[in-house]
Amino acid sequence: MMMLFRTIFLVSVFVGIDRVEGFAQDKKCAVDCSCTISGDIVDATTDEPIPFATIKVAGTQTGSLSDEEGHFEIRNLCYTEIDIEISHIGYKPVVHHHDIYHPKLQVRLATGDIMLESIIVEGEAMGAGLSSMSQARLSSRELDEVKNRSFGDVASEIAGVGTLKTGQNIVKPVIHGLHSNRVLIINNGVRHEFQNWGTEHAPEIDPSLIDNLQVIKGAATVKYGPEALGGVIVIDPPPMELHEDLNGDVTLTGQSNGRSTEASVELHKGYDRSAFMLQASGVRQGDLQAPDYNLTNTGRREWSAAFGARYHWPTFDLDIYYSHFDQELGLLRSSVNGNLNDLQRAMESEVPPVTESFRYDIEEPNQRVTHELFKISGRWNGEGQSVNAQYAFQVNHRQEFDLRRGSAPSIDLELFSHTVDIDWRHRPLGSWEGSLGIQGIYQDNNNIEGTNTVPFVPNYNNYRVGLFLIEANELNETTTLELGIRYDYQYTSIRGRQPNNDLYRNELTFQNVTATIGMIKKMGSATFRTNLGSAWRPPNVNELYSFGRHQSSFEYGIWRYFIEEPGVINARQILTESDKAAPAEMGMKWVNSYHYKKDPWDVEVTGYVNYIRNYFFTRPFGITNTVRGAFPYFIHDQTNAVFAGIDLSAQARHSRKWKSRVRGSYLYTRDVENSDNFIGLPPMDLAYEIRYTQGALGSFKGVEFGLEMDYTFEPFYFPRTVTISTIREAAENEDPIFQQDDSYFDFEDPPPGYLLVNFMAQANYRAFDLLFVVQNLTNQRYRNYTDRFRYFADDLGINFRLSLSYNF
Repeated sequence: MMMLFRTIFLVSVFVGIDRVEGFAQDKKCAVDCSCTISGDIVDATTDEPIPFATIKVAGTQTGSLSDEEGHFEIRNLCYTEIDIEISHIGYKPVVHHHDIYHPKLQVRLATGDIMLESIIVEGEAMGAGLSSMSQARLSSRELDEVKNRSFGDVASEIAGVGTLKTGQNIVKPVIHGLHSNRVLIINNGVRHEFQNWGTEHAPEIDPSLIDNLQVIKGAATVKYGPEALGGVIVIDPPPMELHEDLNGDVTLTGQSNGRSTEASVELHKGYDRSAFMLQASGVRQGDLQAPDYNLTNTGRREWSAAFGARYHWPTFDLDIYYSHFDQELGLLRSSVNGNLNDLQRAMESEVPPVTESFRYDIEEPNQRVTHELFKISGRWNGEGQSVNAQYAFQVNHRQEFDLRRGSAPSIDLELFSHTVDIDWRHRPLGSWEGSLGIQGIYQDNNNIEGTNTVPFVPNYNNYRVGLFLIEANELNETTTLELGIRYDYQYTSIRGRQPNNDLYRNELTFQNVTATIGMIKKMGSATFRTNLGSAWRPPNVNELYSFGRHQSSFEYGIWRYFIEEPGVINARQILTESDKAAPAEMGMKWVNSYHYKKDPWDVEVTGYVNYIRNYFFTRPFGITNTVRGAFPYFIHDQTNAVFAGIDLSAQARHSRKWKSRVRGSYLYTRDVENSDNFIGLPPMDLAYEIRYTQGALGSFKGVEFGLEMDYTFEPFYFPRTVTISTIREAAENEDPIFQQDDSYFDFEDPPPGYLLVNFMAQANYRAFDLLFVVQNLTNQRYRNYTDRFRYFADDLGINFRLSLSYNF
């Protein structure tokens, strides 16, 4: 580790004092007409290279053709900024305003008979520090087919990404078994800051506004900070192009399950130096339905809007972005019970005890959340270097309403977040390319008065600063080495109240150094990536101080309880680090991926192992009966854990019309300190999809049909089962069952495996795109092991969805 640190430090020193001319061009190339642009052209659907495409400088005869590998290059240009036109017979043409300061382009051309549009991606040069990590993305077509679902469900279309649910409306992404504060979401270049700690808190992101979604499966702490211990999900809105006529789309969607209606609109306009973007969407959904009954109080109301503006100078780009998200979610009524008898009946009944007729009204228990984001960013392009600077401000307001007297929320939290990011991509030093960056964050989290309850989490202020250096060295034409190092410092000030209303305070500081080393090896049609990275994460405030009821359960943070005897906790006093240590998580993750791509095959296999010391987790510890009802309760705990697994994604084009895809993931987890199993982590999943492309059918074009079979296995690794009835009987008979065995347990056995069958058909007619989807075609009864509400109800039954989009 010290040798790695010294190597990177020396590189940074030489970068700072040396002025080596690099690969990038400078503005002087316009004087002697030596400017060059280059890029690759691929099919937007298949990612196959497109040979003999025409690339031309607008208004001139200067241009080039792409070669057999889809690569093109135009030399001897006299301008640093130009408009280029890309076209090919059978594909939709695209015009792009480009300058020499950006790396080479990736042009994704869409055929004329499908609903996708051709797009251009200005990728980052080598040295971003993530190239050796396993990465996966959803294509534009795949995004269009799932945009009506929750953000967590959309991300789970990628192998290795699962979900953690609290019913069907609250879905969080899980990467290689890790979630919440271990999975960082980058929304339009900004860390998405929200109350990420709760399993009942889903990211406040509208998938209908997403244009690109990418998952980084490595421990990306060096680049992004502590919350990236499990991985990163990067999402972006549509790019704002200069010289673009007014264009956009309007989409209407209806679904049978929940009888929901959804509408969205997107507008774009580009001028010589500026561009603008506007998006808006809204959803109204009633009660969802399991195959055999109504899921009472599971409605959803949601609306969101976003605005973006860009102004371009020859060497500087300025972007402004604002978004607003507003959501109200109902929680299954039978998840909340008044006494122990009702709780036992709710968990043992085939049909939830409170099952009423369909309605759109949302009653208690429910959640109301708003999230606002403002961002201003600038990029300066110099001679062989660039600087990105960004400031973002976010406000997250969360209210949770329980079944109780009065209309006040039981939890009312407001989180203010300020983030600053500065990234300097330095001039190349010989064969080394890289960047040096600084990131700062300040957060102010407060409980709003008026809940008439002891706050579930205390107020706190959080300060963090991070410095990183990432370098890449292209050793030869087939091998690239990556190195990275980062230092973080965090200070947290905490203020809360005890049950007797007395104040308590605490101040916590954490600091750590993390590093990564990776390699990319190209082997003909295959690419091998390997990355070894250390990671860390300081404890979140809720892991230390959560106290009391949280919607359908009770939780106690590490410093809000101590175990008097096996199965019995004392939560009457506040502990500190001197009473019970709660060190930061320390992880080491090794990820290896092998990607083979040669027509007709596209196969990627990823294997990983992640060892985490001081791993924070929640586990069931019993049941409690209070004046607010009877609930299962969970405690926060720490241990040493290992996560290992394999992801598989394979596509094959059998003919011009037939293609298929296999996607699967396997996860092994273990508490290595106590030789026990964790609860609620994603089981093995395997999906097969086959598609038939008709092309034209009468007046319709882009006609395609798909059938998917997705099998989720019964979990292989899980703790023992201690039911509610067993706990009650033991208490009545004074039987110390937890003194006899204090190992981890769950309240119910894991659900059996299940097969879901989904159908899809799509086509476009003139300027209209049509999409018809049937989910759970066989109306299969099932329960999802990673859903907290599996204790109370089945998952969703059959759902018909019809979307109509108008493009202009």
